[in-house]
Amino acid sequence: MSGKTLKRDKWVRIMCDYSADGVWDHRGAACNAADLPVSSETRAMIRGWQAWYEHAAGSKMSHVFDDAAHAAFGLFIARCVKRELPDWTVIYLDDSKPRNGWQPGEPRDHFEYEIILASDGSFLP
Repeated sequence: MSGKTLKRDKWVRIMCDYSADGVWDHRGAACNAADLPVSSETRAMIRGWQAWYEHAAGSKMSHVFDDAAHAAFGLFIARCVKRELPDWTVIYLDDSKPRNGWQPGEPRDHFEYEIILASDGSFLP
């Protein structure tokens, strides 16, 4: 069902979470990366990024997990998705920005925002 929701609504959130594929629909349902109509290279990046997250979170090395590097790669992936799907709404959730476990009242746009492609091919902040 969620794969159909992605394509019907042309909306996707790129976000890592445990036991997920890094792709979510507008209702917050986890989706399979295979349901996202992007190149196999972009799908492989999404899956690798998610695997990096899960491996680090579940290992003894989680204390050395590089949040900034992981977030930068996630932003790169979200921008790749937007380039491939310019008429879609692409939302990126930057896991490195929330503080104190996403406390109520924290402005959501601090860590979750739309990827916008300008007419000249650059990305708006």
